[in-house]
Amino acid sequence: MKINRRGFFKETAKTGVAVAGGAMLAAPAYAQGKRELSMVMAWPHNFPGLASIAYNFGKYVEELTDGQITVKVNAAGELVGAFEVFDAVGQGTADCYHASPMFLAGKWQAVTFFGLVPFGLNPAEHCAWMYFGGGQELQNRVYRDKFNLQAFTCGHTGAQMAGWFNKEINSLDDFQGIKMRSSGIAGEVMRRVGASAVMIPPQEIFTSLQSGAIDATELCCAWLDSANGFQQHAKYYYTPGWQEVNSAGEIGINADLFDELTPHQKKIMQHAVQSANSINIGEWPFYNAKAMQKLRADGVEVRNYPDDVIKALAEQSEIVVAELADIDDDAAEIYASWKAYRDEAVEYSVLVDLPLYHARKIAFDAGH
Repeated sequence: MKINRRGFFKETAKTGVAVAGGAMLAAPAYAQGKRELSMVMAWPHNFPGLASIAYNFGKYVEELTDGQITVKVNAAGELVGAFEVFDAVGQGTADCYHASPMFLAGKWQAVTFFGLVPFGLNPAEHCAWMYFGGGQELQNRVYRDKFNLQAFTCGHTGAQMAGWFNKEINSLDDFQGIKMRSSGIAGEVMRRVGASAVMIPPQEIFTSLQSGAIDATELCCAWLDSANGFQQHAKYYYTPGWQEVNSAGEIGINADLFDELTPHQKKIMQHAVQSANSINIGEWPFYNAKAMQKLRADGVEVRNYPDDVIKALAEQSEIVVAELADIDDDAAEIYASWKAYRDEAVEYSVLVDLPLYHARKIAFDAGH
């Protein structure tokens, strides 16, 4: 059921007071020309690196509107579950959300291109594709047609880790029989190399590791992983995070609501999203570095996947990602756009970024 909010902002602009109305389902709170938007997120409160995005968005909206629009942030499970935030906002039972596009993959798997793709784009590259390569326009059209949402990329973890294990991974054979929490198409890749991949909400991973329901997990990076205590139940921390070169989140707004905003209010929403995004891009590397130092000091063993394991994962990833293009015409168009830029970005990165990182290691090892 969609809520018809037509005319709300026009009327409040004229009269300075809210339009009287019936008892609509989850109607936004308003009083004396002010409005409170309900925001649902896919995370608990105080979830490192993720919950802060929603709170910063709300803060910036309030500041930029001089308090005329405020945002009430609800954690996963308070109004709806982590995987239900998209339906809640699309149907109008909540106004906006922050989540990972991957949590929408059960409805349409091609959303992965807007979130995370194995061996895909880093944060700067993802923003480049979204802002300049046509990604935002493609997302606008598809999300509106399929989900009644207006979404904007917001939140970028950067390079992640491959995951936590209680056994060494020296070959593909070591994946056999492992029950591992792995999200999205990365989970499908893991299944194809012999692991049993399951998708569970982030807040349930620790208890699943503790109980033995899963043998291994990937979630994110040193900061978020250590805050969730995974090091208490897994010994080896593997890199590189092939499955999530970056994980992009998004803030989505009910499309009907967004269309009712004035042009100025729409710009405020977009700039609030971009501000929250830019802060988050700096947040992850700052706290990841500190968390990784502590994990290693506490005895966690950081291991590298062998090259032959990475090669096998890359081969399967290419197959699985290409299969997404066969879902429908929208998926094919998004895949073509994403891959064209991804190939250009990787070629550039190999020529420019890779030598620089090698040079940084030489300088670091030499004490400079």
